[in-house]
Amino acid sequence: MSAARVIVLAALALAVAGCTGAPAPVPVVGAPADLRQLAGEWSGEYQGETTGRSGSIVFKLAANADTAYGDVVMIPRERRGQRLPTQDPSAGLPYSRAPEVLSIAFVRASGGGVSGQLVPYRDPECDCTLITHFEGDLHDDVLKGTYTSRRASAAGPADTTRTGVWRMTRKKP
Repeated sequence: MSAARVIVLAALALAVAGCTGAPAPVPVVGAPADLRQLAGEWSGEYQGETTGRSGSIVFKLAANADTAYGDVVMIPRERRGQRLPTQDPSAGLPYSRAPEVLSIAFVRASGGGVSGQLVPYRDPECDCTLITHFEGDLHDDVLKGTYTSRRASAAGPADTTRTGVWRMTRKKP
């Protein structure tokens, strides 16, 4: 690879990295003792039971804080072992060709459990806006639970409910 090509690729990578910002702060609500149980850096993944879709989850809550940072990366099914279409996505493909970062809207901690919601997002399968609610339980350094996604509006097909499971582990200091 030529030196000029390496420089161009490095510049392109820096430009793309500069376009992505830090995740938005996520409000975390709960009693101080419940928030302390969630403090730390968490990472894991989710698996859709109805769609087969999966992706990663990251979440970070500093001790004595009521705001966290985190996101969910949604990976369209076609990216797992299937050939991607070569057609331009703006030509009306039914699925997104790239992973999409979804934001967490809020988290509520209570009695060793969590619940919350993602910011509404466009689902690549139904081409509709979904709202996702999640809940789970904390056991030592493992947080796991379920999620349900539903169409944001009543218009359109009723078969857009998506369910799945998720699991995260706390990073050891």
